[in-house]
Amino acid sequence: MNLVGTGDYESEEASRGRNWGISGPQFLAWYGIALAVVLLVQVVGPRVARPRAGQHTGELPDVYHLAYLAGGPERVADTAIAALVDRGLLRVNSEGLLTAAGKHPSHRIERSVHEGAKGATGGTTRSLRVKAARSKAMSDLEGDMQRTGLLTSGSEARPFHTTILLAYLILVAIGAVRFVTGAANDRPVGWLFLLLVVVLVLTVVASVVRNRNRKRVRITAKGQGALTRARGSSRTQGAAQPALLLAGAAGAVALGGLVMYPDDELSAALIPPVQPFAGSGGGSSSGGSSCSSSSSSSGSSCSSGSSCSSGGSSCGSSCGGGGCGG
Repeated sequence: MNLVGTGDYESEEASRGRNWGISGPQFLAWYGIALAVVLLVQVVGPRVARPRAGQHTGELPDVYHLAYLAGGPERVADTAIAALVDRGLLRVNSEGLLTAAGKHPSHRIERSVHEGAKGATGGTTRSLRVKAARSKAMSDLEGDMQRTGLLTSGSEARPFHTTILLAYLILVAIGAVRFVTGAANDRPVGWLFLLLVVVLVLTVVASVVRNRNRKRVRITAKGQGALTRARGSSRTQGAAQPALLLAGAAGAVALGGLVMYPDDELSAALIPPVQPFAGSGGGSSSGGSSCSSSSSSSGSSCSSGSSCSSGGSSCGSSCGGGGCGG
């Protein structure tokens, strides 16, 4: 078997006949062109199909669509927590535990968060995030955003990636058969061997890309444009519709997270504490827990019988019903 020789290749084929009616150099040329075309489509295709930002001017249906664009499912859960605390449907104690109160909210996202905080122990911000991310309400929100063009999922691009993978597999099959036939007839197949290696590598890459993008959710140009307009409205208070989405605690948290909750004490209580490193000293986290001050807008209160602390210092009174005063 001759792997690298080029010699009198044409004269040998003229005397023995050509495989498949095409000479070795001609096959290599067409094989290389086919490989280049598939690779070009794989690289350029998704970018050509991607819509341009200027083609979309749609607005956001509600604040939870905005929250998803700004921070994904976690931000959606945080926004629902902020909205429910602001309306008194969630109560937070000095340890950051959230418990459901009042009637069931009507919005599907808020209802899933409210349900997760039911029971004697309630839940933390971190646990409510996890429950909300796994809820049907979150799946419905993602599906709605995909239908309206705000999000795109890997499943939409799956047929394209499958087609590319199939094209590479066909090239592998054709090249492998040609290689075996040429080697059996003692033809020079060195360049074909190198091309086969390249095709095999690209086939593996195409398979990985196809599987990796299967469940990935991305913001479309329309979604990015809507998010940009909302952020601009938060600075200029321009268009009425984005400004309406940004109203209240929910709007502030949707764009900036729980750190933007308008009540500092509530914000500190709602933000999950940073997990300490193993073996680190100190019995408190994040400078001690803070409890909320009672207000008509928040509707939250500290749990009875626990002492309030801020930065490690005692408030000097128990948190019974009215919370820390002043």
